[in-house]
Amino acid sequence: MRWLALAFPPGDRWIFAAWLLLCLASLAVLWSVTEPISGPYEGQEAGVAKGIFWRQVVWVALSFVALSLAARIRMRALENLSLPALLVMLLLLAAILVLGPKIGGSRRWFLLGPIRMQPAEFAKISFILAMAHLLGRAGEDRKSLTATTATFFLMVLHMVLVMREPDLGTSLVFLAAWIGMVFWYGIPGILLVGAGSAAASSVMMFISESVLDGQPWPWGVYILLLIGVLYLVRISIPAKVTLLAVNLATGLGIPFFWAKLHGYQQERILTFFDPSRDKFGSGYQAIQSKVAIGSGGLFGTQYLQGTQKGLAFLPERHTDFIFSVVGEELGFLGASAILALFLVIILRGLEIAAGARRPFWRYLAVGVVSYFTFHVVVNVAITTGLLPVTGLPLPLLSYGGSNLLTSSILLGILLNVSSRSFDT
Repeated sequence: MRWLALAFPPGDRWIFAAWLLLCLASLAVLWSVTEPISGPYEGQEAGVAKGIFWRQVVWVALSFVALSLAARIRMRALENLSLPALLVMLLLLAAILVLGPKIGGSRRWFLLGPIRMQPAEFAKISFILAMAHLLGRAGEDRKSLTATTATFFLMVLHMVLVMREPDLGTSLVFLAAWIGMVFWYGIPGILLVGAGSAAASSVMMFISESVLDGQPWPWGVYILLLIGVLYLVRISIPAKVTLLAVNLATGLGIPFFWAKLHGYQQERILTFFDPSRDKFGSGYQAIQSKVAIGSGGLFGTQYLQGTQKGLAFLPERHTDFIFSVVGEELGFLGASAILALFLVIILRGLEIAAGARRPFWRYLAVGVVSYFTFHVVVNVAITTGLLPVTGLPLPLLSYGGSNLLTSSILLGILLNVSSRSFDT
């Protein structure tokens, strides 16, 4: 049995089991997506080539190897590689803006023969490694802003480079990982208040400028309320001035940011507020996704018999909207089972982070949890119509080699941490 123990990676068995079941579920759903529909509509072509399934089989095998290697690498070596890996990935993110081929209006991939390599996906790994290294080396002085500020500018640099591709969905992953890891580190409360109020200011200005066609009163009312609250609360004058300045800057910056978005990105956001404005254009994906999930009911339409998928009404059904296929064919129970597997990864990851003996290990675990939490919550919210459509895959389930490898390597790192923190 020794060969069997060597074949599987060390670490938390619950996480590895969840990884394996999610990969098998991905292959099952992709087989369905690439099969012609059966039942009353039998004979309708699938619309997605069967080669998609077989390529994913290869990617799953490669991802297993990557996960196993990441679970066994020495943590000291991993920490030593964090900053060099960060530099290499930043150079690749900058290079792709100039050297990457333009595909679908974006420069996101390097073409290596038949393989597409997306640097932004692998940059998530180097970013989390570098964040863990910097926060871990900062020590236990939670009131110091040095590490928080350094990692903030690092996060902004990644976001700017990825948004230039453009890839808004992926750029937000860096923000989510930064928030999760810095929150665990112990960000001062005034910064959390500042970030939250700045986000509220941005939303109010967006509603004023885009949804209400330039009527400034929602943002103006918000700023007046903020001034009243700042007058009443007992914090220092510099802190009050800083909070007000941040809110004014972020609010007034929204029109500039909105003007920089591509037309299709603007339309997606506006359609989120009113899907009926473009039922057969930018609102089509969201509408068809909700129809697919709603038609599944409790038990689903049965495997291989989803009409939204089979009749090709649902776009991107093998990538960003694969959860819609799960909801249609496997119903609420099947979708809940998929989400339960992700919940196992997230909860076990938090437990591993809490029990990690060294800061670097602790922040690595938090970074991986933040990555999966953001991806899953946002992807499911998009497919159910709770958020505007952005290009963000569902980890381990959506078709795509770069994201599958990235997710598997990060889970391998989490297994590595668990094997050194617990007797598993």
